[in-house]
Amino acid sequence: MQQTENILISVEYNHVLNMLNGRKTAELRRRPVRIKPGTKVWIYSKMPRGKVELVATADSIVASSPRDLWNRYKARVAISSPDFEAYFAGVDIGCAILLRDIRALRPALGLTMLRETSKSFQPPQFFKRLDNQSAELRCLLSCTALVPNSLSVKGSCLSS
Repeated sequence: MQQTENILISVEYNHVLNMLNGRKTAELRRRPVRIKPGTKVWIYSKMPRGKVELVATADSIVASSPRDLWNRYKARVAISSPDFEAYFAGVDIGCAILLRDIRALRPALGLTMLRETSKSFQPPQFFKRLDNQSAELRCLLSCTALVPNSLSVKGSCLSS
């Protein structure tokens, strides 16, 4: 039996909120992300929050031109066209990670707790693979619970 892959990505808090409320179901990256469909995507809110707040499943990963990504996924990225164009300026091939089953974590797992578990933990700039034996993944799996049907709780665990 093949084990599920796990990755950790960092995003701005406003994107976390948009993911939680269902407005953002496609995460954009300036270069292709080499992961498989079914990968668990743990989502870290950048500082000043500094917390892993969501987990989702990568439904598919699309590498294409920014124009094609915009045409196909503009309704799923929760950003304006000018912001999209600025983000992909100078990029020939970008990436969209199409997400499903986006769930909030309760409690959100803070940077301090992650560093207590793994002294060398640093939030990823691009993304970080979480080995099935890693201290970070063990902490995420044991210290948090998924909020059932997160879209209906409208960010209840994100108020701290």
